[in-house]
Amino acid sequence: MGRFLAILALALGMGGFGLTQGVRSMGMAGLVLPSPGAAYLNPAYAAFPAGLYGSDTGFQLPIGLLGLVLRPESNPLPALGGFSNLTNENSPFDLLTFYDQFNHPFQFLINPASSKAFINPDTGYPEIQIELEAGGVRITDYQGNPINLDLGLGTPTGVGSSKALTPSPIFRVPFSLGSNLYLDFGLFAGGFGLGLSPNPELRRALQQSSLEPNTEYALILNGSAQAGLSVGFGYATRLPDLPIPDFGTARLYVGTRGEAFYGLAYLEANGSVGVQTNAQGQFDPNQPPVYRGSVFYTLPGNGSGFGARADVGMVMESQGTTVGLGIRNALGFARWTGTELRWDGSSSNPISGQGERSSFGFVPAFFLNAATQLPLEVGTLIVGGDLGYETGLFGRIGGEYSLGPARIRAGLGFDNGFRFGLGAGFAGPGFTLDAALTTHRAPIVGNTVFGIALSLGLGF
Repeated sequence: MGRFLAILALALGMGGFGLTQGVRSMGMAGLVLPSPGAAYLNPAYAAFPAGLYGSDTGFQLPIGLLGLVLRPESNPLPALGGFSNLTNENSPFDLLTFYDQFNHPFQFLINPASSKAFINPDTGYPEIQIELEAGGVRITDYQGNPINLDLGLGTPTGVGSSKALTPSPIFRVPFSLGSNLYLDFGLFAGGFGLGLSPNPELRRALQQSSLEPNTEYALILNGSAQAGLSVGFGYATRLPDLPIPDFGTARLYVGTRGEAFYGLAYLEANGSVGVQTNAQGQFDPNQPPVYRGSVFYTLPGNGSGFGARADVGMVMESQGTTVGLGIRNALGFARWTGTELRWDGSSSNPISGQGERSSFGFVPAFFLNAATQLPLEVGTLIVGGDLGYETGLFGRIGGEYSLGPARIRAGLGFDNGFRFGLGAGFAGPGFTLDAALTTHRAPIVGNTVFGIALSLGLGF
């Protein structure tokens, strides 16, 4: 189990590294402009000319490490002197603050997520109170204020939702084979998600403050994570130009990519714990909780995973305007074997056995993006937008204004909550410097977190 937790910790901590957005992109709320760097989302971009809409040329500075060291709430170093240094009532350390900053290593978070909203100042510990009364149920903080039970970290994704679609890679190493062919190797660790929500009956009871007879009221926990190795083989090329009346000549690019993966670790959990009302619509205080659900996991030496998928894409560019559409997992297969724990509602002790998760079919992830370059009397303006669907819908719009060596950027978007970005850059002789103000939704507590990102590029 220790190895399993270590692998999950890797998936948790490294999940934010996959396809890391450059600081230029962050300044436009995460907008992905047409470029070869978007080939993972649309394989046709592997043949697209680089630099048409600029590029992220700098090395991202991991200034999030400053947040881990300088902020007592997220600094884990006192644990070197004993774990009790983090858990005693006088310690400022906050695990939620640490998680939020650790998961954004290239951003210094100004107001990271904090569990202080749930901390009782009399005890110094987080408190969530669940009151089961004869005719109702209340879930509150220590002051008696109702709290939102739809809590979550990341987005739970597994074979049941994303099928053969592996998480974005932590890193990918490409190799050109010539003749428009390429090969790439990658390591992925992500797909992490942890969600807690009431079942429909409990949600209704919280809204109406009343209970129904012979009804089970439960909290549902969903979780997922996976890690593994991938190898991709792709082909991308430019097709003959297409003349369009009254518009000009359009340049077309197409691409396809196949990816196979070998899974190292996998987690998929779906469980609930609840209580049952009697025929009079009341709780029996002597009734034990009802446990239901399952936990399926794979780790090295106890199961494995493998699969393959096919991606396709197309891009059209004409007179400075580009539109691209990529479809990942146009056809895919995935199979994981491992251990499954099941709770049947009669006992808190699980039933253990061998398990399997598999899928085959068409469960695509779509990515559409577009951009145009507008020469102005003074300077140049690039405007773009993207829209995608994977496990949920996301989209961004943004732009960059260039005047000599100076760059100014801004963008708006939605991806697990509203986001915006502001950025600025300078491209001097032999170096580039970029900065961005970013936002994301805080895990669990849900407030908007602001961050600062920097990158530096040097040319010789």
